[in-house]
Amino acid sequence: MDRIRAAADVPESLRQHLPDKWERLGDVIVIRLQEQLDGFEGPVGSIYGSVLGAKAVLRETGGITGDFRTPAMKRIFGSDSVTTHKENGILYRFDAEKIMFSSGNEEERLRMAGLECGGETVIDMFAGIGYFSLPLAVYQKPARVISCELNPVSHSYLVENVSLNKVEHIVSPVLGDNRDLRGESIADRIIMGYVKTTHEFLPTAMRLLKDGGVVHYHETCPTELLPSRPLERLSSAAGGRKVDVLRMKEIKSYAPGVGHVVIDARVVRPA
Repeated sequence: MDRIRAAADVPESLRQHLPDKWERLGDVIVIRLQEQLDGFEGPVGSIYGSVLGAKAVLRETGGITGDFRTPAMKRIFGSDSVTTHKENGILYRFDAEKIMFSSGNEEERLRMAGLECGGETVIDMFAGIGYFSLPLAVYQKPARVISCELNPVSHSYLVENVSLNKVEHIVSPVLGDNRDLRGESIADRIIMGYVKTTHEFLPTAMRLLKDGGVVHYHETCPTELLPSRPLERLSSAAGGRKVDVLRMKEIKSYAPGVGHVVIDARVVRPA
């Protein structure tokens, strides 16, 4: 950090505002800048890129928005923000300017790598670039993972990442709305790694899930409504089937007073 402050081409009075934290995604750096540095994005990006050995530096300008979960980023150094990020032995290739990669979900990605599902059929309803599908396929060897993604850009990188990680024989990428997936009772396990409107897709998950299957249901919920709201939504969607909660955990704080939780639940028809 001392090297960055000493070499940055900004007025001395502004050097105290240079960020001392950043996120590295492969060979791309993501930083947040205070508004005092608005007129110095170029010099700031250049020094961070040079000192940290990055091919691109992105300024985070807002949150994640839209159905495609698009990050608000501005490239302030470099001409290309496509990167290959390695985590837990998994290779994730994506354009960091266009596609989110949440460091706050690292623990959940690691958990997927250790989730015993050998021989199972798994449906990843919101696959993205393979955040959860890839750890499962690489480390647990399910029979098949159907990875559905609505965003064409994310889907293209999902296809590439399946090849990079050599799991083409396991993972089947599907471009489109997961509600259009055909069939009933075809999955032993369903991953619902989405936020805000995940509950709207529970009827589809229940249609696709086998009797006795497990759903990993993510929800963003006001803390005062935990755990009642997500549990009630699961029970309602189950339509009379028994919902056995196997695990519930807050992944991270999503916003002030709002938590991102995941519930693992087994859904069983009554005897």
